[in-house]
Amino acid sequence: MKTLTKLGLTLCLSSAFLFAAVNIYRGQLMDASCYNQNPSAPGKAWVRCVPTGATTDFAIHTDGRIRMLDPAGNTKALAALQAGDLKQDRNGDMPVVIDGHRHGNTIRVEGIRAHKSDITVH
Repeated sequence: MKTLTKLGLTLCLSSAFLFAAVNIYRGQLMDASCYNQNPSAPGKAWVRCVPTGATTDFAIHTDGRIRMLDPAGNTKALAALQAGDLKQDRNGDMPVVIDGHRHGNTIRVEGIRAHKSDITVH
C-alpha cells in the first residue's frame, strides 16, 4: 500500500511540473499602447508599432495573435531594448523569443531575447 501511495504522489507532483512548463513564443515585439490606439488598422498594424526606448507597455505578435506582456515582462523588454539586445531587422520588425506562461491574453515573461541570440534577459 505504501508503494502505491508513493507512486500516486510522484505522478501527481510530476504532472504539476508538466503544467508549469515554460512555453516559447516567437514573434515580433511591439508597442502595446500604439497597437491599442490603432486596433482596427488593416492587416499588419503591428508593424507601425515597433517599440522604442520610450515604450513602457509591450506585446508580441505571434501565431497571428497579439499577446500582451505582464508588468515584469514590460520591464525585461525595456531593459533588453535599452541595452541594445533587441534591434529592428532590415524589414523594420523586432523579432524576439519569449519564454513564459500564457494567462488569457497576457504572457507572464520568464525571459526575452532577440531572435537568433543567446543573450536572454531574465
